[in-house]
Amino acid sequence: MRITEIEIKNFKAFHGTYQIDLHKAGKNLLVYGENGSGKSSLYFALMRFLESGDDPLHRFENDQNIFIADAGYIKLCLRADEGSRKTIYEWSESVRETDDELIIEASKAKGFLDYKSLLDTHYLHQKRNTVNVFELLRKTLLANTVSTLTNRTLDHDWAAIQPPYPRRNATGKIADLEKQTEAFNTELTNRLAELQPIASEILGKFGHNVALNFDFPGIQYNRDTKTLDNQEILLTVALFDRDIPDHHHFLNEARLSAIAIAIYFSSILIQPESRLKILALDDVLIGLDTSNRLPVLDILNEYFPDHQIFLTTYDKTWYEIAKQRTPDAKWKYAEFYTSKTDEYEIPVYAEDKAYLEKAKDYFADNDYKASAIYLRTAFETVIKKFCEKKGLRVRYCENPKKLKGDDFWIPIKTGKRNDNTPFLEPSLINDIELYRSIILNPLSHSSTVTVVKKEISDAIKAVEKLKTKLARNLRNDPRAHS
Repeated sequence: MRITEIEIKNFKAFHGTYQIDLHKAGKNLLVYGENGSGKSSLYFALMRFLESGDDPLHRFENDQNIFIADAGYIKLCLRADEGSRKTIYEWSESVRETDDELIIEASKAKGFLDYKSLLDTHYLHQKRNTVNVFELLRKTLLANTVSTLTNRTLDHDWAAIQPPYPRRNATGKIADLEKQTEAFNTELTNRLAELQPIASEILGKFGHNVALNFDFPGIQYNRDTKTLDNQEILLTVALFDRDIPDHHHFLNEARLSAIAIAIYFSSILIQPESRLKILALDDVLIGLDTSNRLPVLDILNEYFPDHQIFLTTYDKTWYEIAKQRTPDAKWKYAEFYTSKTDEYEIPVYAEDKAYLEKAKDYFADNDYKASAIYLRTAFETVIKKFCEKKGLRVRYCENPKKLKGDDFWIPIKTGKRNDNTPFLEPSLINDIELYRSIILNPLSHSSTVTVVKKEISDAIKAVEKLKTKLARNLRNDPRAHS
């Protein structure tokens, strides 16, 4: 079972409707996104959607885009395989189809990890200067694992030994509580015994000569204080077979991140079985250089072939490297950018470069500022692509992000074909120049510009005409770069 389409409307950073097509095969998704561009909103959209099935108290409006009154939604389209019919599930303020058995099952088996989560493995125990991962493992990573003794989740077994506790003279009830506590200890010990070798094996893929272990003394019920003592799982680490007592102070960030990733990945592998397996990683590789990031791709390929993976990064260089290291047949690639109006920010989603269509959609919805943002993006994409294909000279800039629209537009409007005729006729150049000054440049930045419906409509037509004209130039030039 795979996600083949994602549709998000007015959720967190998403302004309006965004559609992500993962093809009938349900490809993995690699996303590049600037900070604040919406890539993390995609991560949370998937996580909140799955969790809403088992948590009816979590309401969609808690994550509604604050700048839009129009109600939003998240829709996931699922297929068992490419030849099967699709099933669509929706979660919104008024519709909750996520209480389906499949979605609840997927939520219990899911793996969602961001960079902040990695820091949980570095937390300092206040009294002993050690790393205590009891709460992380008990409450989060191992909570849904099922006990072979009680046939319940570890989370349920933990809940069974919580207060209120029996009176001191209720010896029978105390004995039952201690028996349940021992069962919890046995099951958690078994889970750690299952987790440790997988985590060590994955950690070895990074080549750091680092080994880890989990020291769990076992929970004990204290009859005098009516408390559960020894709530500790101490993470112990060895480097080159030598124990490192304060490893969180001694090891560099790359090794600490590798340890955290190994713990998280191994915990996902021992979750309950699910027909839909989702693994989402949001900027988890910040603390790793390229040599340490490449093993992550190998680990994903080797250990998670049945999971649908969503991997996001703000690092464009790493994004390009990862694209080369992942097979197109299994992966789709997308980019998020951010643009601003005087009222709000809007993510720009670069999928198949269909910016003009998006501009038309927003125009039809009477959201003219959002339409102008996509129209400007469409214009810049068209002229950049033409300059690249024709090999036109563009001014040198050490940081390509600092290149402006004029750097690409001027070579086009002044350029000529091999027969010495201009690429563009003067009337089209004049139209583009006019609408660049009125719509394409200032509208999305200045609150003093009056939005005129006809001007945006005419600007859309001008950019469409420009796109067609430049495409014709490329088709008629056999020497254009492929």
